[in-house]
Parts: sequence; structure tokens; C-alpha cells
Amino acid sequence: MSSETELKLGVAPEDLPKLRRLALLSRGSLEPAATKHLKTVYFDTADRQMAAAKITLRVREDGRRLIHGVKVPHKSLAGLATRREWEVESRSPVPDFSAFPPGTVETVLDTGALTPDRLEATFETDFRRSVRRLALGTGGEVEVAIDEGAIRAAGRGEVPISELEFELKAGEAADLFTFALAVAEQVPLRVLVASKAERGARLAAGTLAAPAKAPRLDLDAGETTGEAFGRIVTECTGHWLANVEAVLDGSNPEGPHQMRVALRRLRSAFKLFRKVLGPEPSRALSDEVKWLAGSLGPARDWDVFIGDVAGPVFEALGPDARFDRVLLQAEAERRLGYGIAWRALADERHTRLALSLGRFVAAAEWREGGDAKRLDQSVTVFAAEALDRHFKQVRRSGRRIMELEAEALHALRIEIKRLRYALEFFAALFDPREVRRFLDGLSGLQDFLGNLNDLTVAQRLITTLGKSDAGRAYAEGVLTGFYGASLERKRKSLRSQWAEVLVQERFWRD
Repeated sequence: MSSETELKLGVAPEDLPKLRRLALLSRGSLEPAATKHLKTVYFDTADRQMAAAKITLRVREDGRRLIHGVKVPHKSLAGLATRREWEVESRSPVPDFSAFPPGTVETVLDTGALTPDRLEATFETDFRRSVRRLALGTGGEVEVAIDEGAIRAAGRGEVPISELEFELKAGEAADLFTFALAVAEQVPLRVLVASKAERGARLAAGTLAAPAKAPRLDLDAGETTGEAFGRIVTECTGHWLANVEAVLDGSNPEGPHQMRVALRRLRSAFKLFRKVLGPEPSRALSDEVKWLAGSLGPARDWDVFIGDVAGPVFEALGPDARFDRVLLQAEAERRLGYGIAWRALADERHTRLALSLGRFVAAAEWREGGDAKRLDQSVTVFAAEALDRHFKQVRRSGRRIMELEAEALHALRIEIKRLRYALEFFAALFDPREVRRFLDGLSGLQDFLGNLNDLTVAQRLITTLGKSDAGRAYAEGVLTGFYGASLERKRKSLRSQWAEVLVQERFWRD
């Protein structure tokens, strides 16, 4: 078995000639560049077990040789993927598990059940690869590959391959990110999270990139505070990048929602750990995360307005030309909002932020100027202190809750959200039943404050929909009346919801 650490970057086809001429990609060459034609057939079961498990099963034509490969994802950092891989040569045109050494691929596949009659070719890649091995100034080595071609699936057409791949052969991952940042300064690039195999599986299935929720973060009590922070940043960055394609597709509101959640969690992590981090580049990165999250705001606000606030009420009340006109104008605003998000994702700032965060984690850059003593202490100590601090802030923000105006309630909502994010980050360090009980105790109040915020945003948005007239005023009045009455009913239970928060046991003190 071998392990590969590689960073894939997309490049526009029209920029490939410029990329090939780039001096950075030839300076320090350890061997002459080589170009070869690679054609690979990917296999799966009829029920797509390989795609579901993100296991790649392929047969690649390399000249006259047939290379059989099994590849399994291991971990990822800002697009830098580490994968376990087994490759053998065989004359069979279909996967031949007997060609692999005993005790290798059987660790990830039930090879006895994957008989030839159960496997079928699902798609193929066909591209030219130009490869060069370079010495990095830091003493590391990287293999640079430029791929140009297509992914094809029978009956589904094809999608282009136009990408740059860096595979770390020697040295540190941080050096690879530094090198990628230097290249991105000269040629527009974008971080690719989905492999060719994943993109091919989507093409074959006729599906779009699905929005991704945050994976469970399993911190270990034996980790230091610095190590835990690095893992949290890695998880949040991966969550954000996993939703880029879903946002660009624009058909599922969950895409922008999940990406914005990821970015908010990431920014919350910087705030949570700020007293132990070195000020730079932590502060600059947090500011860039804020910029990117802000670019998703208009799209998300209009998604909520149409799908969760105005749309359901107008539909329930039946056909009305005044409602139709408001929704038509809102849809136009939503398209403009998505345009803002798409431009941000195409901006070089987006790529630079992702690569900079990768280097930030790989090199533990937060240690420079940070509190070394606290960074090296057990994360359980830090978690208890942080949760205590956030819980106290929630209690301060909610004093005399029945007298709080909308602005103060919004501030309370933000504090509760920060506490919730912190609990989710550190959940694996504590009894899951205690964590769930605490989160359930927050849910009633958080739901009320979320509904209040949705109405406040909706009232602001509807006033931007063209010239004010009787029709718009009527629609605005309907929404305010409907949700106002609903919130008023819920407000009656606000005191008891707040009491439920106050009585929560601070289990992290045990």
C-alpha cells in the first residue's frame, strides 16, 4: 500500500497555455517533463456501493500496461487530500483482486462478494497528463501534473478535465500550500475537493453535487488545545469547501445555508480560541472568512424569505396577484444574491483564503506569538473554561429577558449560537447524553429567537422590492400579521424557555 498526499486545483481551459509556460512550474526541475495519454475505466456495483463508500475501483491504460487500482480517502485539509492506494499490473480488463498481494485490498473491500458479474463499468476518464518533478526551495519535492481531457459516461455525455495537481513527494504539507499560493498569484485557480472519481460518479448517476452537513468532530481528551484548534479549523474548512459545487449549482437552498454555517462556525472558532492564538495571521484569516460569509448573505436571506417565510404563507392563503408579484420580485433579487455569491467563489480571494488556511493548519502558524503554555495544555481544560465563559455571557445577555427589545434579543441569539458551536466542537470530550440534554434545553429559546430574526429580515427585505404601493403594503401586512401573531403566542412561553436555560447543569465542570 502507498499513501499519496495531493492538492487538486481547477484551472479554466483558456488559462492552460499560460499555466504551461509558467516559470514556477519548471524552475528546480529534477527530471525532464513527460506527457502521456491516460484512459481509465471506473467500476462499481449496480447499487453503487463504491460511490457510497467513496472507494475508487479502476483499471487504467498506461501505454500497453493495465494498472488496477483501489483508492480510499483518508483525510483532507483545505483540498489537500491524503489517500491510501493499492496498484498492481494485470492483463485483465476488469478488476482482478487476485493480482493484489494478500491482506491488502481485503481490508477495505469484500473482494469475495465483488465478483466480475457484480461489477460494471460506470464511466471513464480520458486525458493527457504532463508531469514534472520539482525541488522546492525548502528542501521538499513535488510532482506537478497538468491534466486536460474529459470524463465520460454512456448516455450522460461528458464534463471537461482541466486541472493542476500537486503531489507531495518529500517535505512538509505547508510547503505545498506555499507553492500553490505562489502559482495562484499568476494564474487563476480554484480548489477542487471532489476527485475525478467522485465527479464521474455524479455524471454517471445524473446527479448534482449534494449539500454537505458538518461531520461529527471526534476530539480526543489526550489532545492539546493547539491540536484541537487545528482539527476544528480543518473540519470547518472542509465543510465549507464541500458545499462550493452545491452553491454554484444554485438549485438547492441548503448549499448556501451549509456553507454559511461552516464559515460562521469557522469564525466562531477563531473567536473562541483568540486569547491563545498568535494575532497574525489569525486575525487576517478571520476577516477574510467574514468577507466570504457575507457574500452568501443575500442569497441565503432571499432563500429563507421565499422558501420559509413568505412562500408558505402566501400559498396557504390562496392565489393572489399581489402575492405573486412580491414573489416574482423576490425571485429576481434572489438571482442577484446568488450572483454575488458566485462572484465571490470565483474571486482569487476565495482560493487564496482556502490555501492560506491549509498552510495555517499544516504549519500551526497560530503558535507564532501565541500563548504556548495554554496551547500545550489539555483541550479538556480549555473546553471547560471556554464553555463556562460562553454560558456566563448568555446569562448576562438574557437578563430581564421579558423587557428586551428586538436588537437585544438578536444579540442574545448570537451568544446562544456561539455557545452551541462551542458545545458541538467539544462534544466528544463529554458524556453525549449530557451534551444532548444541554442542547435540548437551548432549543426552544433558540427556535423563538430564530423565528423572530426571520421575520425581522423579511420585513426589511420586502421594503426593498421596488416602489412601495398598496399591493406590496398588503403583502407586508399579511406577513407581519401572521408571524407577529405567531411570535406573540410563542413569547408567552419565553420566560419558561429562559428558565430552562438557566437551570442547565454545567456538566463540563465535573
